[in-house]
Amino acid sequence: MKLWILNHVALKPNESGITRHYDLSNEIVKKGHQVTIFASSFNVFRFQWRNPRKKNYQENVNGVIFEWLWSLPYFGNGPKRLLNWISYFILAIFRGLKKRKEKPDVIVGSSVHLFACLAAYFLSKLLKAKYVVEIRDLWPRTLIDFGVITERHPLAILLGIIERFVYKKAEKIIVTLPGAADYIASLGIDRNKIYYIPNGIHMSRIEDLTNQPSLEGEINKIRENHEKIAMYIGSHGHANALDTIVQSAKYLDSKQIALVFIGEGAEKSTLKKLAEPFSNIYFFESIPKEEVLSTLNLADILMVSMLNTSLYKYGISLNKLNDYLLAGKPVIFAGNVLNNIIEASGAGVTVQPEDPVEFAEGIEILLHLSEEEVKQIKDKAFQYANEHHNIEKLAEKFLNVCSSNTKKEGLLS
Repeated sequence: MKLWILNHVALKPNESGITRHYDLSNEIVKKGHQVTIFASSFNVFRFQWRNPRKKNYQENVNGVIFEWLWSLPYFGNGPKRLLNWISYFILAIFRGLKKRKEKPDVIVGSSVHLFACLAAYFLSKLLKAKYVVEIRDLWPRTLIDFGVITERHPLAILLGIIERFVYKKAEKIIVTLPGAADYIASLGIDRNKIYYIPNGIHMSRIEDLTNQPSLEGEINKIRENHEKIAMYIGSHGHANALDTIVQSAKYLDSKQIALVFIGEGAEKSTLKKLAEPFSNIYFFESIPKEEVLSTLNLADILMVSMLNTSLYKYGISLNKLNDYLLAGKPVIFAGNVLNNIIEASGAGVTVQPEDPVEFAEGIEILLHLSEEEVKQIKDKAFQYANEHHNIEKLAEKFLNVCSSNTKKEGLLS
């Protein structure tokens, strides 16, 4: 089978962030299939070009072909972001038509934004390929519930039209949120063509725990002034609600615990200013993916913070949680979500989102766990990750959905 995946923000395995499609594709290629990923050469997570000398080029990454496309560079969430989406839409169709001789069997259009799904539809029609949609974020619902736009905003109306169109035209719909089927079905879409495949992780990455972390020296210095370390690794954006963690420092003993943030994002400079009054908050730049687990292993507690929004009634699929589970450290999770992975796995404690006092109280609970309780958390976390988020098992599901010509009964089949 020849499979094309249109994902504007796809990443290579050595890049920090969600490498979902490379990970799935790598497993699918091992089974003898061909996979090409169409992605932007402008890395929207770091707001920079992957290769300043080349904007449109092809790259073979361990058998997975990346078609890197120029898209309009931007920073933040202004009008240029929409133009960035549209430029990807145009270039993806153009590049796909140039490669028409490859004759893909299946074309998957994957959100973050719906223009990738729409481009996949046009290519599937022009190239006579099967059309599959993958929804990782509910647009425009995400923008509306985050307060970026209103229900009547022209962008919300436009995305709503595209949303219904691609859902209707898709032969299969893959979702990474367990409750997304309810939302999509409410738009009049057949529930039986919806399949739940969450983000996953290579269980063999547990070997990364022994890698040498570049921040080890810095973390050791922090330990000279603080007894324990609570760590966050990931994006520093609005949706991550990291201000909740920063403000929780008011209610914590600075000698007892340090709060360490690792990563990049639009809110990082704001968070640094917010953290200025506190002596136990530290910020570091992004680290290579192969160092994530060994760096997490330097911490005593791992942190996740979410916004308090009704959007999460459809669930979440945070890639960092897979890393956290494999690291095996106690996790504090501030969120009100449909699928609370930390609660389900027994990997830590859950507190209400956007409540610094509760967040601090949750950290205090984890600080006083016994060695036996910490060990139990590690064992439970690994078992849960292996059962529900093993990338080899998820790749098999993904391949079956893309290759099958019949609908299976039930979302979780």
